[in-house]
Amino acid sequence: MITRAIILAALCGTTVLLCQFSPQPKGGGEAGVLAELPRVAGDFVGESEQPSDRERELLPGDTIIVKREYRTPGRPVETRDLAHVTLVIAGNDTRSIHRPEVCLDGQGWTITSSTVREVKMISGAVLRVRDLAIERQLLQADGSKLPLRAHYVYWFVGNDISTPNNLDRQLLSMRDSVLLNVNHRWAYPSVMARVTDNLAPLQSGERHRNDAETVEMILSLIRSLAPRFQKDLMTSL
Repeated sequence: MITRAIILAALCGTTVLLCQFSPQPKGGGEAGVLAELPRVAGDFVGESEQPSDRERELLPGDTIIVKREYRTPGRPVETRDLAHVTLVIAGNDTRSIHRPEVCLDGQGWTITSSTVREVKMISGAVLRVRDLAIERQLLQADGSKLPLRAHYVYWFVGNDISTPNNLDRQLLSMRDSVLLNVNHRWAYPSVMARVTDNLAPLQSGERHRNDAETVEMILSLIRSLAPRFQKDLMTSL
């Protein structure tokens, strides 16, 4: 029988940066995010998680990593939701900000689709994020394999700007450095949740959710979370 611990271990590995980073220009300036995630966001309550030794080993020493596991407390398992949120803030060495598609592939995930989605805040502001549908095979104790599916949603935040595209981030960095003398200290928020429609609630610890329901849950969490840490959205509270 598949245990929650095995499934969670497979998912938590997605935040570990298991790829080699090429040198990039130095960063600097003030970050466009706070270096914290709120404990409460809408119906969710988040418990702090420590960065893994592997994350600390692979990322530059001045990188800030903030992680929380958000869940809907007080609900029976049949109606419970759970998501993992990570906020990475670059220091002077910007190698901590990267294109996550490469790392996901290196960890054994297959990206089945990549979609830019819009999250409308209460104020009317719109945040554009990238939604990666991913899947991999989970090896069970009896040697059989179980398809594991998830959605990984991320975006990049600079000084008063954000983008769901890594190429745009690089172009904005070059443009603003040359024309505006602004060196963006980029941050990289991400939210991950699994698709659970092929898992029993007692196995996953969550309700049954298909792809559309999982994306809806993630975007709802982002709608509550982003104005609490992303400075240019704080008027959206």
